[in-house]
Amino acid sequence: MKKILQNPLALTGLCLIIVILALALLAPWLAPYDPDAIHVKQILLAPSTQHWMGTDGLGRDVWSRMLYGGRVSLLVGLVAVGISTLTGVVLGALAGYYRGWVDTFIMRLVDIMLSIPSFFLILAVIAFLSPSITNVMIVIGLTSWMGITRLVRAEFLSITQREFVMASTALGAQDWRVIFKHCLPNSLTPVIVSVVLGIASAVLLESGLSFLGLGVQAPQASWGNILTDGKEYIQFAWWLSLYPGLAILITVLGYNLLGEGLRDVFDPRSNNAR
Repeated sequence: MKKILQNPLALTGLCLIIVILALALLAPWLAPYDPDAIHVKQILLAPSTQHWMGTDGLGRDVWSRMLYGGRVSLLVGLVAVGISTLTGVVLGALAGYYRGWVDTFIMRLVDIMLSIPSFFLILAVIAFLSPSITNVMIVIGLTSWMGITRLVRAEFLSITQREFVMASTALGAQDWRVIFKHCLPNSLTPVIVSVVLGIASAVLLESGLSFLGLGVQAPQASWGNILTDGKEYIQFAWWLSLYPGLAILITVLGYNLLGEGLRDVFDPRSNNAR
C-alpha cells in the first residue's frame, strides 16, 4: 500500500475509483428523487439547482439516475471480471501445471476464442438470450477469460521449475496442495493487474451493450441506456449525453491508471517498486 500511495498513477486512479464507488454505494442517500419516477411537467429541463444534471425525456432526474446507474455499471464490471478471473485462473493453472494434452487442449480453446472478436461474440450470444443484467454479467465473464488463462499458464510454467515446488512434489505433496499453496499465490501478481484493467473493459462493454439496447433494460438505469436516451435529444438536451459519457470516461480512466500504477509497483525493475 505504501508503494501504491507513492506512485502517482496508482494514487490518482485509486482516488477516482473511491469517489465513483462512494457515489454509487451512497446512491439511496444522495439521490434527491426516485430514479424511475416520471414527471410529465418536467420533461427535458436543463441543469439547475433543482435538477443538478437536468431531466430526461420522461421528466426523470438525471442526477438520481446517474447514481443508480453507476451501481449497475460497476456491479456488472465487478461480477463479470470475477467470473472471467475464476475461469481463467482455473484453466491457466491446469494448463501450466499438468502440461501435455491438457495444456494443448486448453490453449487451442483459447486460440479459438481469441480468433472471434469479443464484442461480436457477445452480441451473438445476447441475441439468443433475453437482455438482462444477469445475462450481460455472465456473457461478458465467459467471453473474456482468455488473457488471464495465458498469464496464469505462463507463470505456472515458470514456477513449477523452481526448487521449492520441486521439493514439495518430491516429498509427496498432492497436486492440489502444490497448486494452491505454492504455485497459485506466487502467480497472482500479473492477475491482479489484469483484473483491474479488466473491470474497465467490462464497464465499457456493458455500456456499449446497453447503448445498443442489448444490455440493462429500462426502466432500470445504467450509464449506457442513459446515453441511449440522450441520442434522441442530442441537439437540444446536451446534458443527457455529456454526464453519462463523463462518468464512463472517469471510471475507465481510474481503473486504467490504477492498473498501470500497479504494474509499475509490482515490476521489480521499476524504481517505484524498490
